[in-house]
Amino acid sequence: MTITAIAFAALAAAAFPLLLWAIGRAVTAAGSRVPPSRARPRQYLAARLTGVRITAVVTGDDELLATLAAPGYGRLAAAFRVSASQCSLARVIRWRDENTLLRAYLSQDGAIMLADPALGGNAAGELPAAAGAPAREPAASPDHAPTEDR
Repeated sequence: MTITAIAFAALAAAAFPLLLWAIGRAVTAAGSRVPPSRARPRQYLAARLTGVRITAVVTGDDELLATLAAPGYGRLAAAFRVSASQCSLARVIRWRDENTLLRAYLSQDGAIMLADPALGGNAAGELPAAAGAPAREPAASPDHAPTEDR
């Protein structure tokens, strides 16, 4: 190797971390100038319950209402609406039929996420809209494709 090649390799080795640092600073500066999203506010976890069971299910066309009971809480205050566009309704009915112990994550706005800790699978639920009140946006992201049990 010539002296020129060695000097170029040493210069490149020293400049590469500096280049990465400069790119990182530029991305951080650009990101701090972006205004916050005006979309629906984030949901924050209010409680996590274990041993939740689905006590009753009322089926509709493409949604169902489920009532839940948790040890220490008894029956939870309201029925939760589960939409077919968010999860498999057959899975929720199977959880009720098999008396499956679920884990529930409650958000501060009243939505709930049911999860089967043994076999996997989630079901998003929310409080049904009151008569005359506008319906809420779905609890899951719009790019989340519904899953089906096979």
